[in-house]
Parts: sequence; structure tokens; C-alpha cells
Amino acid sequence: MPDPSDHLHFRLEIPGLPEMEPMLREFASRAITLADVEGSRHDALLDALISAVNLVEREIMEGGDDPVDLSIGVTIDAAAIEFAILERGVPLGDDDLEAPGHAIPEQIRPARVFDRLWWVQRGPEGSELHLRAHRDHAAIHVLETAQARLDRDAAEADHAETDPSESTVEYRIRDYHPGDGLEVARRIYESYGHSYPNPDLYYPDRVDALNEQGRIKSIICETHDGDFVGHYALERPDLGPIGEAGQAVIDHAHRGHGLMRPMRAAVESAGDALGLLGIWSQPTARHPFSQKMNLGFGSTASALCLGTTPAETSLRGGVGGDAGGDARSRHSCFLYWHPLREETPITAFVPEATADLIRNLYEARGRTATIDTDGEDGSPDAGELHVRFDAARGVGRIELDRIGTASIDAVRSALLVMENAAHAAVVFIDLPIDDPGCGRLATRLLDDGCRLAGIGPRFRRTVEGGEDVLRLQRILAPVDEAGIVVEGDLGRELASLILGRD
Repeated sequence: MPDPSDHLHFRLEIPGLPEMEPMLREFASRAITLADVEGSRHDALLDALISAVNLVEREIMEGGDDPVDLSIGVTIDAAAIEFAILERGVPLGDDDLEAPGHAIPEQIRPARVFDRLWWVQRGPEGSELHLRAHRDHAAIHVLETAQARLDRDAAEADHAETDPSESTVEYRIRDYHPGDGLEVARRIYESYGHSYPNPDLYYPDRVDALNEQGRIKSIICETHDGDFVGHYALERPDLGPIGEAGQAVIDHAHRGHGLMRPMRAAVESAGDALGLLGIWSQPTARHPFSQKMNLGFGSTASALCLGTTPAETSLRGGVGGDAGGDARSRHSCFLYWHPLREETPITAFVPEATADLIRNLYEARGRTATIDTDGEDGSPDAGELHVRFDAARGVGRIELDRIGTASIDAVRSALLVMENAAHAAVVFIDLPIDDPGCGRLATRLLDDGCRLAGIGPRFRRTVEGGEDVLRLQRILAPVDEAGIVVEGDLGRELASLILGRD
């Protein structure tokens, strides 16, 4: 399968007869559409090409030949669409077309519809008129979507079977050893190329250091012969009370044996041994596999975070996107939660419009919650606000530990900085959901154009460990919402409220 920025090539062989024009027009029209050329420019290119073919036919007839077969080729690449009209009659060239009474029609001259027009002499094969027009898109959409579909299908075939195979017993799961970083970097590269959004994993010494510091706890899968097969990590960059399960990759040659399941079990055991409150994960919304995997592990959906991942992040020969999506826009993730400790009851202060969803999210995860849609404004100050920006991903975070009446102005100012100074693609706003001012502040931010994301489970550091946040999101760059794939009832409920899907 060609790379999405590669090329397409077609050729039509037809007799040089006027009756063939409808077939030629249909062929050329479809080719121009595949080049992502639309509207009036599409029609102008099509009319100009037909004029060029008629011109070639006229020159052949006036050269003394009977109608001959024509071969119409078209090539679409990252820069242009180029037609080639090969005739097999009397040799033609620039002099013929510029002769008195035989001038090139104005609409097909360079700098009009086509950028360049020239002849190529093919010897015994005939003469070939080339017409080239620039394209506005670097990639070819039909190839992008086809590649996404093939990648998705391949991923489904490789990964959908999470149960052990007959060969699963041949593998073993172990802790990370110093020096494993090179193999981790290789597996990341083999799966993502250079597009993985966490650059630390491309540096073996950083992987070693992060494991030594406890900021990640890497789990390794290998064969009994010691060949490095896969990596799964428990991430705790702030050494906090919760961890993220992620950075999961399996060597392409060893997929289909359900290896993610024992690796994930090892990650959960590591979190339990560390006394963590729970583990969260961010399965992509580009395909159903990782969502299904989390559901199979007993995790529950907690949020749908839009635009978390730059558009260029993709898996090579692994998990692709949905064929109906737009690969040029940012991609999204669901947020799943897996508690490792019993969770105490909570009172959640939320906007009325979100109450039913929040109630269902808590019920699914087994945490007793009282939903309050009234609340209060809080103290006459801005509360405590923290701002962070991840430049590699283009993601901003605004976090409030406490809400006051001036919090709305503080959040609005932070959003302006994120948009105009940091040029963030998306900003997540995390509000303390158990603060009586949360519902009213969230309502005002939703009125400002922010959108709900869901619950950030135990994301806020407290003296007791961690507590939930109500996560809102401000989208500042194009997001591939059409390509979001949803698994599970809670996922569909999140998508229904956040994306307006039925």
C-alpha cells in the first residue's frame, strides 16, 4: 500500500472518436476528484482537459491520419495532478500546435488552468502531451483513508483476540532490567516511527533513568529465549497516588497471543504494591481495540478528551484510524479508570445538563455519589489555580484546587494565555468536583464555549491522596470528531453528550 503522501496512477485506452467523450469525461472527473480538487477549479480542469484531447485529435486528423487510439494517463502526487495524452498517429510537437490556425486554446495554456504544458516524444509509441496543475493538499485523502482502513483491519486481526493462544505459554512477563531501554526504543519506533508523542521513549538512557526514579514502572514481555517482545508501563511522572497504564507495544511478529492481558495484570500488581488508589488509561478513540481491551480488564469509561493527540501520531503497520475520519485533524482519547482501593462516598457539584451522565459514570465505577446541581459561589477570591503546557502535544492544563467567586476571571485569563501565547491546540480545565462552587463555575465556562470531557478520577492531589475533578475542555484546533470510534454503553453516553451523537 503506498504511503498517503505517495501517488496514484491511472490510464484509460479509448478510440479517438467523439462518441468516446462521455467516457473520457467521467474518467477525468473522477481522477480530479481523487486529487481533492473541488468546485469551480474541478470543472475548469475537466473542461480544459477535454479541450486538450480535442486539440490532439484535430491535429492528428489534419496531419492526414484516420482516428487513432488515445491513451489518457493521470498521475496524482503530493504536489500536482498531471495528465498525459498519448497519440499514436503523426508525430506532433510544439511547432505544430503553435502554427497559424492551430494555436493552443487559451484555457489550457500555462498560468491559466494548468501550470505547465509540454510535449514528450515517445518514438514509435507516438507523441505525448502533458498537462500539470498544482494541488493544495500534500497528502492524498483517498490513500490516507484506505491506509487507515487497512491498518485498522490489520490491527483488529492481530489484537482483537485477547485470550491466550497455544503459543502464549512460550512467553514470560518480567520487570524492567537496566539496559532494556534500547529495546523499548526499538519497539516504539517499529510501531510508531518517529511520531510517538512522548520523546523520552526514544532515548534508552532516559528510559533507564525514569525506571530508576520510579516515574515509570516498565513491564517487559519476552520469549523463553530472551528475545524482547513487548513493553507496558505504569507511569507516575509526579510520583503521585495514581498511575497511568500506557506505553504498550508488542512486536508485530508476536501479536495475536493475548500478551497484553498478562502485561496489564503485571502493571496492576505493580500499582497495588505501590499502594496506589487506582490506575487510569487513555485508549485511543481512533479504533475500538484498546477500548475493548480496557473494558475486558474491568476498567470503566470516565471521560472523552478531544484533540489529545497530534494528527501526525500514527502506528506503522499496527493500529490505524477509522476510514471515515480525517487524518489531518487531531485525534482523541477516552479516559478509563480502574480503582485499586475501595472509594469513599462523594458529593459531586455539577451543572444540571451533566448530572445524569456524571451519576452514571459514578455508578458504573462503583463509587457512591450524591449529585448536587445547586452548590454555591464560594469565597470572594480566585481560589488556587495552576497552569501547565505540554509543548510536544500542544495540550494545556488549568487546574483549580479551590473555587472562589473570582475563579471565572482567572480561568478566562489563563485560557487567553494558552490560546494566544502558547498556541495550545486543546486546553483541559480540571475543577474540584467536590467543591460547592464547581457546578456554577462549570456552567459559566460551558456558556463561554468550553465543553464537558467527564470525570478525571482522583486527579487532584489532596492530603488524603487524591480526589476527582470535573474535566472541561476548550478546543482550539481542528479535531477529527467524525472519526471517533466508540465502544461500550458509557462511551456512547459520553459521545452523545459531548459530540451530540444519537
